[in-house]
Amino acid sequence: MTKETPTTVEGAMPSPWTDYITPFATAIGKSEEEVTTALKPLVGEPGEQAIDLLKNEEFTPFEEIKSKFDSVPVAVLKMAVQKHLRVAPEPVAASAVAPVPTATLDALPPVPADDAWLTMLRTGGELKVSTTHVISAVRAALASRSNLYDLPNELVERMESHAEALEEPVGEDFFALRKLITQRSYAEIFAALKVDGQFVTQRRKGAFLTRLDEHLWPALLSFQDQLKAWTESWQQTMGNPAAMMGAFAAMAGGGAMPPGMMTPPPTDSLRDAAEAVNDRVNKVFAGIGIPVSMALAYDAQRIKEVLENPSLPMQIGAVNREQMLKMLGVDVSSDYVRLERNVTRYALSIFEFPKVTSGQEELAYLTSLLMLGSQIPWDKLSGSSRSSHRRGTRRDNASMEV
Repeated sequence: MTKETPTTVEGAMPSPWTDYITPFATAIGKSEEEVTTALKPLVGEPGEQAIDLLKNEEFTPFEEIKSKFDSVPVAVLKMAVQKHLRVAPEPVAASAVAPVPTATLDALPPVPADDAWLTMLRTGGELKVSTTHVISAVRAALASRSNLYDLPNELVERMESHAEALEEPVGEDFFALRKLITQRSYAEIFAALKVDGQFVTQRRKGAFLTRLDEHLWPALLSFQDQLKAWTESWQQTMGNPAAMMGAFAAMAGGGAMPPGMMTPPPTDSLRDAAEAVNDRVNKVFAGIGIPVSMALAYDAQRIKEVLENPSLPMQIGAVNREQMLKMLGVDVSSDYVRLERNVTRYALSIFEFPKVTSGQEELAYLTSLLMLGSQIPWDKLSGSSRSSHRRGTRRDNASMEV
């Protein structure tokens, strides 16, 4: 590396300057005298004032320092300036500034992916309502409302009719579907419970889906209504809805509550509402609800896998998957997938809410939950289920009943 011609500096350099500039000079391969001479047009005579100027990017921009050391590789110079000349940020004591939780959906418990959820079913076995069982119940309830459970019967009927119309034999997919209807086995998810798969009859499934309609949806909707009422109460206390929305936006962006904001209403009623949801869900699982919910959710998962068969549409005379779903009257579009995930996450979040610490963390959690709830079309979840599965009007194989 070619060094610039050193310039003699009269007199000894101040000790603080030497201590400050020597590591930088070493890092770029120059002497203290060379660096001092090169920087003198920028900061003046070496000393405390020159040190203060070099520590500040505003007073001594990197580009100006670079112009004084053209022979030094840019990357080397950048590292040396950052490491030896600039002021490192002082660590903030943990007690000085309390972190403010960010109000985003990441604050809420995640929903396991399908593979992870099936693994949870297989390794589960404790006879209590757990995260696994809540997920099972939500998936079963949404599948029922989407007529998903009617799909295998509809498919085999249409596949047989279409094959007859074409005067061709049915394919292997037809018999695979028939097996799905008549030989349902839950051995892999019931191993830990020691439950016989034939125990989960069509009658028991229908009764469980009825309880879901009567308790799950009203419980979740009631909590959402109370959460909205709590928020509106806070807005009224503020007397300025615009300011309130600004506060929510600040929290959603990770900031603290704006100064001057009035204390939010107590959250005791919301915690009571969360406990009420827990009680309603316990009613859903009363008796034999746990194995039935697992079986229904497992059925729904297997039926959705059937829909992924790319050759299925043409076997019933449909042009594509979308037309096939319309012909069958089944709603499992991307909206359905998103709805299933959002509702499941919302339910799990309510169960976790009593564990959230009061204060900023609680406000961020409730704000996140309100955001998630606003994305759920609650009007589609109210009222009776559309599926005829729970009413037993489908022509199910007699061997399925006990």
